[in-house]
Amino acid sequence: MGITLQMNTVIVEERWTRLYREAFPRVYRAVAATLLDAEAAKDAMHDAFLEGLRHPPSDEQNLAGWLYRVALRKGRRSRFRDRALVPLIVDRAAPDELLATLDRIEVGRLLELLSERQRSVVVAHYYLGFTHAELADILGVSRGTIGATISQSMTRMRKGATHVW
Repeated sequence: MGITLQMNTVIVEERWTRLYREAFPRVYRAVAATLLDAEAAKDAMHDAFLEGLRHPPSDEQNLAGWLYRVALRKGRRSRFRDRALVPLIVDRAAPDELLATLDRIEVGRLLELLSERQRSVVVAHYYLGFTHAELADILGVSRGTIGATISQSMTRMRKGATHVW
């Protein structure tokens, strides 16, 4: 019995190590964009991975979605967040890199116009590529709520944009 438990523990650790390597960069950026705080996002991601090791999710269908949801919950509980975006450092960037950086700054500014809930839905949909059904399942709301949240968020972002889309 002890050997079986050790083997299961090793399998869980290997699975989470693989998930960490594959999902961390993408999900981390999404959590950071939602929380608007890179350090809080990093802490939340590590806490979410630790929770996954201690209590793996019963459904492994969408581990990245589970990780995103848990990291957001952990990040929201953190009271050490600063609402400012992490400044981007541009040093002798090529014109294409500079335009990409300016686009990211503009998107970050527009995301600041949204509530945290709206940011979590918009980032998960457009950045992580989750469908309305997946987001409804991940966040525990109806598909209609997801659609309405995205629509309201996009309207708010369009009104706040400095240029015409």
